[in-house]
Amino acid sequence: MINPVEALASASGASVPAIRLILSVLFAYPIGSVYRQLKGGATQRNLYIAFTGLSIVAFNYGTDIYHSLLAVAVSFLCNTFLGTSRLLVPVSFTYHMGYLLIGYYYTTSDTYDIKWTMPHCVLVLRLIGLAFDLSDSRKKEADGKPDAKCIPAPSLLELIAFTYFPATVLVGPQFSFLRYQRFIAGAYESHTQNAPAYATKKFLQGVFYLVVNQVGTQYVSDAYLMSSEFEQESLFMKHIYLGCWGRITLYKYISIWLLAEGAAVIYGLTYIDAKPGDREYCSDELSGCSNIRVGVFENTSKYGHYVESFNVQTNTWVANYVYKRLRFLNNRMLSHLGALFFLAIWHGFHSGYYITFLLEFMVIRMEKEVEPIFAKNEKLQQLLQQQPLLRALVFVALKYYTIVWAGWCLVPFVFLSFHKWWHIYTVVRFSGFILFISGNIFLAPILRAVLPRSSSTARAKTEAAPAGAPAATAEVKKDN
Repeated sequence: MINPVEALASASGASVPAIRLILSVLFAYPIGSVYRQLKGGATQRNLYIAFTGLSIVAFNYGTDIYHSLLAVAVSFLCNTFLGTSRLLVPVSFTYHMGYLLIGYYYTTSDTYDIKWTMPHCVLVLRLIGLAFDLSDSRKKEADGKPDAKCIPAPSLLELIAFTYFPATVLVGPQFSFLRYQRFIAGAYESHTQNAPAYATKKFLQGVFYLVVNQVGTQYVSDAYLMSSEFEQESLFMKHIYLGCWGRITLYKYISIWLLAEGAAVIYGLTYIDAKPGDREYCSDELSGCSNIRVGVFENTSKYGHYVESFNVQTNTWVANYVYKRLRFLNNRMLSHLGALFFLAIWHGFHSGYYITFLLEFMVIRMEKEVEPIFAKNEKLQQLLQQQPLLRALVFVALKYYTIVWAGWCLVPFVFLSFHKWWHIYTVVRFSGFILFISGNIFLAPILRAVLPRSSSTARAKTEAAPAGAPAATAEVKKDN
């Protein structure tokens, strides 16, 4: 008998694990539709979510489901016996991250494989985040300052359902137990009556990006960047190809996140208000679990827009549970580096991950130095307002910058192994390293000399300074 999954894989040219992944995300839509019709209480809802979520993971990874089951068991024991202890977070963090890294060590290869470690990295953040939230809740209660964000330790059934939520168990997005608790209690139901229409929108967007990705990879593929034909292109065209390739590659992630978000919307999980209240319904309030802000992404004019719009829920998780927890360093730069290092090691051991996040740090730092110089030069801003042609040229230049150099930075993340991404960077003459290293060192000082701050801006700074203090003290910023 013909295996339908293998038949689809053969017809599409995709791998069997990839087909299983896409089918599983799509299965979540009818599963979510059935959930909306359930009439039982919280126990029945949790049972349904737990059973269907476990079934999806078993369909994809078979007996390897034991890895995630063990993680849930350990998390439940930690929450039960260490719930009021300061050891809860360090023990949970150490176990879950340690297990994930050991899994990477034994399963990693030179390519990006769809194995049990992929949903496990999603699970790790969810369970570590839960430990942080429980610890914060107990601390608030001990200080006599409980608030609406305090959560109780989940029961075993609640923990399983929270962990294996069908729409998000394989590819995310992340969400808190507080959100899940309110969702399962029915607090969002009155605000999600039009969820099917919003979910349909996300589904169609996901299908569109998936089609564009599949068609685009026929023209600009990973293999082409490693080919001798690519080496023969002019340096300018090599960068154009890198930009197009990077964009098409990012569409792969965007498509699966949009499809997963649509499924989560069907359930009614994504209501954006953290404190549900009586007010007029707005469809935009269903974007609470959005992992990609399509409008921001497609209109990027700086690298920072990618950070704001791409993998949003993971970035939010890292900001809340890593970056802000590093405030004891009393230095935003070190906190930023620590958060990016966490993201790199969370992805795995390949050198490409660490280079990509290092490049992100360099680009963001350069932009934060340069952007205010342009913004505070009144003559330049007036010129841009008065000259449509100049605005058009700036628009084209920024599009070239954001698309081409985003593709350049993405190379190590996709090709992973040193010999692969180093080969491609050699072919394009390490142009990005030259741009970003020199940009961090020289660009801001040069621009300050060429585009001095307008007199009115400097005067405003001086007037804002405390009496008797030098004007420069008004510009001092405190870290964290």
